[in-house]
Amino acid sequence: MKILVIMTAKATLHLLDGELHPSGFWAEEFVVPYQIFREHGYEVDVATVGGASPTVDLTSIDPEFLQWVRPQGSENHDAENAAEYVRVVEGAAQLKRPLAIESLTQDSLAQYDGVYVSGGHGAIGDLPKSDELAQLLRWWLATDKPLATVCHGHTSLLALRDGEGHWPFEGYRMTAFSHSEELVTSMAGRLPFILEVELTRLGARYEKAELIWDSHVVVDRNLTTGQNPYSSRALAETFVKQLSA
Repeated sequence: MKILVIMTAKATLHLLDGELHPSGFWAEEFVVPYQIFREHGYEVDVATVGGASPTVDLTSIDPEFLQWVRPQGSENHDAENAAEYVRVVEGAAQLKRPLAIESLTQDSLAQYDGVYVSGGHGAIGDLPKSDELAQLLRWWLATDKPLATVCHGHTSLLALRDGEGHWPFEGYRMTAFSHSEELVTSMAGRLPFILEVELTRLGARYEKAELIWDSHVVVDRNLTTGQNPYSSRALAETFVKQLSA
């Protein structure tokens, strides 16, 4: 049993005002699903554009920052969580030697039971721009096997089109990092695009939690989506159930 995890290889993100903002993948969105997948007996492969080793967003392993992306009223385990994220990121051999998305073929995808796209703002910089990733996901959709994305991992879906030029997820219920959550980040008003806006424009039936940072997961057919970093656990647990079904 194997799962392919797609991740951003970008360590920085170009903002609209010209700033080159430090970025990367969000630790919780890799670590928590990675651990859950392995606990359920799945082997995990990581793939990035160009096979470059992904860079962790340093704010995602900063306990003082993590308090701002926790749901209201939740217990404070930020220091313990950050330490665990660092331990797993440093120990995961897959992050040091990822597969190149460009090297994957339709035949090589057959070995996987599921594909999961992890997030982080860095994903804005490379995932929607990769023709090879778009082709890989088209091949994957043709298998009718489960696909999961969380937070900004949904950027990988934006460039997809079917043979008639239509977005294949038009009419799907889904969630993703919300405009409300973007507005309280330091990059508010400076991002190349707002994911909630783009998904809605393409025809998604977007939904979100009532409060920012609350966990929210949506399943529609073979697509499982999570709203934000705090949704990572529920998303991974839901995805595993999809895989076993």
